[in-house]
Amino acid sequence: MKCDMVRDLLPSYAEQLTSAYSNDEIEKHLSSCMECRQYYQQMTEPIGSSLPILDAEEVEKLDYLKKVRKKNKQTLFLSIFAVLVLVMAVIGLFAIGLPVSSKDVKISYQNVNDRLEVHLTLENGKDLIFSNKSKFIYDEDHNVVGYETRYTPKGVFHNPFDDVGKEMMLGMQNHSSSDYKSIFILEFKDKTMTFVDGILVK
Repeated sequence: MKCDMVRDLLPSYAEQLTSAYSNDEIEKHLSSCMECRQYYQQMTEPIGSSLPILDAEEVEKLDYLKKVRKKNKQTLFLSIFAVLVLVMAVIGLFAIGLPVSSKDVKISYQNVNDRLEVHLTLENGKDLIFSNKSKFIYDEDHNVVGYETRYTPKGVFHNPFDDVGKEMMLGMQNHSSSDYKSIFILEFKDKTMTFVDGILVK
């Protein structure tokens, strides 16, 4: 038998699927051909027996690389977390703001044509913004008896790209009817000012 023919039959020979005649011919060839014999040995040797065995030094190198990779992942996660914290801090300082004290704000108010006007000037060097909430007021029978607007003045660091300024005028329409109340509330960090129908009550 020629080498290429034997090699084609070797997988079947290894699985004991060839005939007795073929087995004899294959074994004769293997006994005389070193290349085919090596080919057959490589094909039939157990999986993993040819894998390289790592010595202690190589194992130590692999452990070191694993530690470096783990440390790099931790550093990456910490860096991402630090960037997120910094971004949130910048947003808080330049966009969301923090409530201000009434001591830092010059306040004046007046009623003009049944409308309350409140003028605020922030005097601590920051820009003035505010958040607000509004809601209807209902009586026990679920009838609307008033309207409440609550403002919280806040200070943000000056942003040259969005100059909101240090002054602001807020207002609310007053109602002369005793059955309907217009409530305007200013919430500072240190106190609350409440106007009812344009009159400061506390």
